[in-house]
This record gives sequence, C-alpha cells and structure tokens, in this order.
Amino acid sequence: MLCIKQSVVFVVALLLNRFSNGDRTFMAYMENELNRKQTMMPNVRESLDDCHMRYYKHSLVESSYPVFQRPHQKMSDFPHLGRIGWTGTDGTVRWNCSGTLVWENFILTSARCTTGGNSMAPDVVRLGASGEMQEIKIAEAVRHPEYREGITQHDIALLRLQSKVELGSTVVPACFWNNEDVKFHAMTLAGWSGSDASDVVKAQVQPTLDGCDRMLSTDLCVESTELGSCLDGGFLQVPLNHNGKVTPFVVAIGAPSNISCQKSTPYTKVSSYVQWIVSTIQASGEPAWEWKFKEAECALRYVHLRQYQKQVLIDQTDTFDVVTPARRRLEPRYTDAMVEIGYGAYSVSREDCYGLIIDEDTVLTLAQCTTNHGKRATFVMYMGNERNTVVKHYNHPGYREGQYYNNIGLLKVRSRFVFFRSFVPFCIWHENDLADSIVELTGHGRRDLNYFTLHNASVDVFEPQNFQLIARANVLPINKCSYPEEFSKNLSNGLTEEHLCFDNEAYLVPETCQQAAGGPIGGKKFKFNKQFRYAYALNSFGRDCGFGRAAVGVRLSSHIDWLQSVLLPDYRKDSGSVHFLHSELEENDICRHVDGAEGLCVGATRCPKIRYDFSVNRRVVFCQTSTVVCCPYENMVNETTASGRELDECAHRIKASSGSTNEAQFETGYISEPYLVEVGWRGNGDAKAQWSCRGTLITSKAVLTSAKCLQQQSIAPSVIRLGLNEAAPVVNVEETILHPEFDVASGKNNIALIKMKDAIDQSTIAINPACLWKNQTHTPFEMIQPVINGTTDSYVYPTAMYNRDCEALEEGLSSNQLCVDVQPHDTKVSLGDPLFWSEVMDDGTRVQYLVGIMSHVTAGDRTVNVHSRISSYVGWIKSVL
Repeated sequence: MLCIKQSVVFVVALLLNRFSNGDRTFMAYMENELNRKQTMMPNVRESLDDCHMRYYKHSLVESSYPVFQRPHQKMSDFPHLGRIGWTGTDGTVRWNCSGTLVWENFILTSARCTTGGNSMAPDVVRLGASGEMQEIKIAEAVRHPEYREGITQHDIALLRLQSKVELGSTVVPACFWNNEDVKFHAMTLAGWSGSDASDVVKAQVQPTLDGCDRMLSTDLCVESTELGSCLDGGFLQVPLNHNGKVTPFVVAIGAPSNISCQKSTPYTKVSSYVQWIVSTIQASGEPAWEWKFKEAECALRYVHLRQYQKQVLIDQTDTFDVVTPARRRLEPRYTDAMVEIGYGAYSVSREDCYGLIIDEDTVLTLAQCTTNHGKRATFVMYMGNERNTVVKHYNHPGYREGQYYNNIGLLKVRSRFVFFRSFVPFCIWHENDLADSIVELTGHGRRDLNYFTLHNASVDVFEPQNFQLIARANVLPINKCSYPEEFSKNLSNGLTEEHLCFDNEAYLVPETCQQAAGGPIGGKKFKFNKQFRYAYALNSFGRDCGFGRAAVGVRLSSHIDWLQSVLLPDYRKDSGSVHFLHSELEENDICRHVDGAEGLCVGATRCPKIRYDFSVNRRVVFCQTSTVVCCPYENMVNETTASGRELDECAHRIKASSGSTNEAQFETGYISEPYLVEVGWRGNGDAKAQWSCRGTLITSKAVLTSAKCLQQQSIAPSVIRLGLNEAAPVVNVEETILHPEFDVASGKNNIALIKMKDAIDQSTIAINPACLWKNQTHTPFEMIQPVINGTTDSYVYPTAMYNRDCEALEEGLSSNQLCVDVQPHDTKVSLGDPLFWSEVMDDGTRVQYLVGIMSHVTAGDRTVNVHSRISSYVGWIKSVL
C-alpha cells in the first residue's frame, strides 16, 4: 500500500519541476488543487454553473500551433502604386499622375492622366520600391469610351504597357472592390508627390454625404479624418485580411485638380467599371477572365506575394520571417459541440441556423432558430454527418419574432449525445463580467480563404466550400458599439445589457467569414486545473464575423433564470416554491413526502435534508406547524444513543488523539491504512482463514462492508483482520447484520454491519476508525478510492455524479446510492471497498470520512461505479450498533 506522505512529496516534486520558482502560476495551480479537493457537490442539481464538475473527465486539451520560418520578402503597403510620367525633349521625366497596377501589363488611372499640359500622352510608368524600380514604356492609353474632357463622369482609363512587370513582393497588381455598396468607415488615400514623385503621400479618409457638389452615382465622396490633409488625385484603398495575409483592394480612383487643397472630393468607384476594365484587357489578348477579378479569386491569385498580418509575425530578419498561426484572428477549426439545425425531413435551413450542445440531450440556440418560416426544427446535424431528432422546443417567453431581444431558445433531442475526446459540451457562463476581453466566436467561410498560407506560387485551384471557423474579436462597451445600420430596425430600444458587442478593426475579403447564427461566442477557462470551454453568448446579428464593423450576440448570463426554469425541474426562483401544509398531522404521525416517500412528522431540527430543501425553495410538506415537517425515514436524524455517540464524536476523538499513535507500527507495514480491515471465514479446526471481503472500521468494535460480498459465502464470517497484512491482529466476530432491505438483483441497500466480540485497544494497535459522512444534501466532489490487488496497491480519485445523470446508465437508481466516475478507465474496484474523503483540520490533523461502499459497476459505462451512500444509512447504523 502506498504511503500518503510519500505520495504528497512525489506530487509536489513534480509540480515544482513543472513551474518555475516563484511563478504565480504554481500558486494558482495549488489553489485550484485545494479548491477541487474541498468542493462539495449537491446531491440534487441546483444550478447550471456546475459544468466543470459534471464533465470533469471531458476537459479540453490545450491547442498547439506550429512555427514556420519563411524567406523574407521586402514588403510595401502599396505594391500596386505606379508613377505615370511624361518624358521631355531633354530626357527628364515629369511624374504628374498616379496609377494602380491591375494586370501585369495594365495600369488603371484617371482619364485626365492620359494627356499632359501639351495634350501629349504619358509614355512611361515607374513601379516598385527604392533600389528595385521598374520603368516600363507605355504602349497605349485607353480612355473609357464615354469620357469627355471637362467633365468628371467616366473619368477612368487604362494604360497598356509594352511589356509585363516582373512580379515581386513590391510590385503586385491590386484587387478591386466589386460591390457598389462601400461598407468601409475608413479608407486610405494614397498617391505620389514631390518633383520626382519619390514620396508616397497617404491619409485616412471616410465616406461622407456632404461636401461634394454634383455627385454622380459612380462617385464616392470622402473627407479627410486627418487635420491638414489635402485630397488631390491618387486612389482609395482598403487592406483586406485572408489566409493570415493582407491584400490591398482599390475602391476608387481620383484625378489631379487645379485646386490647391480640398477637404472633401469625389472619387470614381471602380465597381462601376469592372466590366469595362475586364473587356479592355481581354481585347489585348490577355486571359483576363471575369472570375479572376472577383474579390476572393484575386486575393488568392497573388497570395504568395502578400505581406503577413502583423499579429502572426513573431520575428523578422534580413533573411527570414518567423510566423505562427497561433496569433491569427481567424482560423479553420471545427467546433465539435456546435450543431446545424434542420427543418423538414432532410435539409437544413438556407439561413444557416446553429446551436451548441450544453448537455446530453439539450441544444441551446436563438429563439429565431427553433422555427424557420413557420417550420419547427426537426433535427440537428453534428460531428460532420451525425443526426439527432428534435422532440421539444422552448422559446424565451419575452421573445417576439423579428426582434433582437430575449432571442434565446432550447431544443431537446431524442437520443443522448455521447461525449468523448474533443466532443464535449459547452459550459454556460453565469457572470456579467467576462473572463477575457477577447472572445472566440464561431463562423463559417470559404475553405481556401482561411488556410494559413505557406504558398510559394499563385493559387489557381480554388476550394470555395464552406468550412467552420473560429474568429477572435475584441469585446466593446455597448455605448461604443457601431454595428451595421441595416440591423437597427430590429432593435426598437437599441442595445441593452443582454447584448454582447464585439469587433475587429480589420476588414475581410468577402466570403472569408460569416458568423454562425446561434453559434457560441466564448472562451476557455481553467477550473480545478482543467480547461473547459465556456459560452458567453450566442451569435445574433452582424456581418463578416465582426471584422470591420461590430457584431452582436445575446448574453447567456442575462437569461440564466429562464434557462434554469426549463432545465432544472426543481428550480424555483426566489420564494416561488409551493409548500404543503397538513394541519391534521401531528408530531410522530406517519406522512408522505411530495415524492411519495413514507416518513414521519418530526421537528425540523431532526430533518436537515428537508430544512435544506426549504432553504433552496424546493417543495416540502409541513405537518401541524411550520416547525414540524414530513421527513422521509432515510433522512431522519435519530436521537443519539450511547452506542451511537462514538460515531458522532469521531472527528473530535481523532483530533484529540493525534500524534499519540505508534508511528513504529506504520513503519513495520502490518497496518497500511488505519481503517481498512479484512473479513474472513474460518471453519472448525481450520488454522487459516479465508479472507474474501474487505471492510471499514467505523467504531472500536464495528465494521461496515458489502452485504453482497458477505452473501457470496454460505455462512456468516467468523473473524476480522485489523489490516491488510498477514501480520495484522485478528479478532472474532460477534454478529453480522445485513440491511433488511438489501436486494441482490438491483444492488440496493448493499450494506452490512459486523460487530466484533472485543473492542480494539487503540493504545496498543495503531488503527483509527473512519468517520461517517453524514451530510444528506452534499457529497465531496473528489474522493479517494483505494485500489487493492495482489501485487500493487494504489489510489485513484473518483468524482461524484448527480443521480439524475447516472440514471441514463443505471435504471432504478435510488437516492441512497452514489455514482462516481473513476479514471483511469481500466481501474477495477472490489466489492465492499471504501470510498473516502479526507479533511484537514485546523491543527493539521487529517480525518478520513467514509462516503461510500462499493456495490457494482454500471452496465452503461464501465468507468462509473455505484456505491452505497453512507449518509443515507447513518440512522440504520446507529439503530443496530
């Protein structure tokens, strides 16, 4: 048998090796260890904030990410920016206009830039960064056919170069923003300045409806957000994220004006002219198919030449860039416990509704997702192609269709989910304050836009299939939540405290990510030194997963009371429980509890279980007065007799005798645990006994064990060995008492008491009886289980389960049975072996409490053991002592 002192030293040594000296993480770890060992779990579920106990064995494994070393490329924020020049007779070049490279031999610019002051066309273009300049002659200038000098309409042109540019990280064509709806609240204005056009001028601008005269439908009016900035020519761009990289997208182009400085000016949107640009390039013989100019395909075409997002770059030298996907804000990752909700017989909704699994038969989702266009949800899909039928629907009573208030619902499914590995339920966050300022939300988007790119060449094989994603976003205060205006019609009262706002400043390439409506917004948190996944909110509304503009979720903490009213049958908010008064029943009359159990009318002080039920607003039955309650027999505390007083004074007796035991007897090894005994049978004339059962000493002359173990022999046991070693003392049995309601078939009431003829003398034998766990409302969450076999003895640490959870594995479970989850999964516990909880007293004395006696293993799960719950038998034990 392992020595507890040695085990503690070994564990501490391991912990010290794991954490550096003085590391606060070590202190936090030890505090969590202590909390777990001291936590009490209610016998009947009272709250939804118990996920870390219910699913303790299913904790998550910390994700790991690789680090990549990539060849360093010199980067530019404007690798498409070109200078357009006119060569004079003296050979000098006037760089008077800016253009943007849109194909390897085409520059997009203003039509006004196709002639100089003397009506001459430009003849040269310069591209690239300092020291890597490329100058290419212009072969042809092509204006939009409807452009007329002197007017601003259709002010757009293409310059065809005599040869193609040499692509590199500082010379790459830009992509176009193809959508007429310019959703960006900020853009970058860029162009060249200086007599030799050697300096890039840039400024932040924002769209405005004021300040531009004679606006056309193809125009975009912007104003500078930077004091002292002038808007004159150049182009407007936005950097869009994808694949851990950034691609510049051109939104509009401008032309030089004769006015020295303007604060607001119109620019020509390129989205209105994409068709003309494509056809013009195609006319030159280039394979510029229209699909190549779509946002996603263009971004992927040059992804190998784009710069990495700043957050993924962890180191940089002249030779290498060191990057990791761990720090990206968007990644492809399947959320195993998220389901897709289906309506009708076979298909899911076109609106894509999702939900999250929160226990074995419950899916949490938006109220708008329990019904879709009049059709109720009929099934959920999970783990790729697994399917489960929906049998019940619940919506928050305050929800109104089309509104974003109280938008929360529940679905109950027919078949129980079986959790394993990463397929574990989400925990529900109860607090108003979140654990982190950065949250993870679920979304979906194109697979090819979300790979962490390690490309060395252009992408020409696309994967537009939808894939689940995880996005990371910053939590925003409600008063700083700038969500898209189209959602305001569903928020008649604006945002409230039930809403969670989040965003990322960066914008995404279209189709990169769309949040999963009803999917979880949350994070991970360590409890009891294990990691659990918590849902703070459900995705409600927004676009692009909150990138560029804020998105909003519905907080779960705002709806805990409603969730508990549906999911916890015994839950009563405040004092809303119903109590029954039977004034005709007097003290000591027979009565029936609300669940039908027979009992006796007794003073409330004799029934702590019912007193506790009343305090947490469960239904109780009063008899004659409010001080007399109907107490089921198994919950009744009997008057203490002389024979039972030793049980009641157990902890005080151990504390008083601490330090007086003979340590030498522990060193000899003949008593390895100071409460475990062996039960034996010795026939007439036999010198040796057959030791077939184990038991636990609970008083100086009484032992508890399994009734079933004793019944496996044809006669009653005759001897008790005070320890597990052959050298331990042996005493004779006086009487064996099986519980009168013991049932062999079901394993109920599987408990027996053995009286010894002589009480042990603790002054000569180093053995302490274990104390009985008497609390009828709570059980220690983590306990100690000795695992005893012929070669090696050890300990495991089972965790308590709610009986309601265990009923799925064991039919007909009663309240006086205790289920525990035992890990590792191959642990074998013998019939009658004790289950303990260890309490450390203020003076350092350790008191061992007997919480259960091993009865059997459940048929539904071989890692779940059923014990006889000791607190339910204290009254019976006292009555037979």
